[in-house]
Amino acid sequence: MGRTRLLATVVLFSCCVLVGAQGLDPVRTAIDRYRAAIQLAQKDPSRGRLEAAFLSIEPLRRLLESSRDGGLSVLESLSEQEFTALSRELAGLDVNREEVVFVKPDGAFFRKLAARGDRADRAFFTALGSTYPDSVWPVYIEQQNDYSGCTRFGSGTLVSTYVAWAAFRRQYPKRYEQVSASHLEEIVEALTGSTCACGDRGSVERELMEFLRRGDERDMRARVEARLLAVRRDRANIRFACTSG
Repeated sequence: MGRTRLLATVVLFSCCVLVGAQGLDPVRTAIDRYRAAIQLAQKDPSRGRLEAAFLSIEPLRRLLESSRDGGLSVLESLSEQEFTALSRELAGLDVNREEVVFVKPDGAFFRKLAARGDRADRAFFTALGSTYPDSVWPVYIEQQNDYSGCTRFGSGTLVSTYVAWAAFRRQYPKRYEQVSASHLEEIVEALTGSTCACGDRGSVERELMEFLRRGDERDMRARVEARLLAVRRDRANIRFACTSG
């Protein structure tokens, strides 16, 4: 057995110890499922294979980021050697446990595969790339610390990413369905509910007015119009030039 494979085995055993009786099977299954799916996608990303690989990330992420009884996450509990070995096993994923624990898809890796996939694959990863250009923080959030940031009203990024995801869902309603819906919901929440604006009142008004110029969904337009009116009447619960946290 090669060194890498041996280390991977150690990682899986370590995960078992960390998460207890229910740990080994879910962790092993999630890792193996992702690895098998991404290997198939690397050979041929078409015919839904890339989508299947991408969708297998979320259950794996939940397990690796999970903690037991409020303690360390699975990722944080691994030794440095085990963590390095696991990171190498998970092709296409950014795995981090410094300050913030996360498992995220590597945008460049998946966009390269999507170039050989079908139209829905290419459209999805184009939208994802424009939303997460660095694979971690959405383009409409300005990072201010390890955990949070302010919303970049006035930059046009909220509106442009909303338009991109809404267009994707109209064109490919049965592809990447839950994931695309989740991204759209996050943008809607930032646009209509964020209370921490990076800029001034005018920046918020500009973003909301830009949505009304480009957005065509009736219920969403009504929510944005209501928020714009609240901002203009100084009734919106928004901190301007906000520092999050």
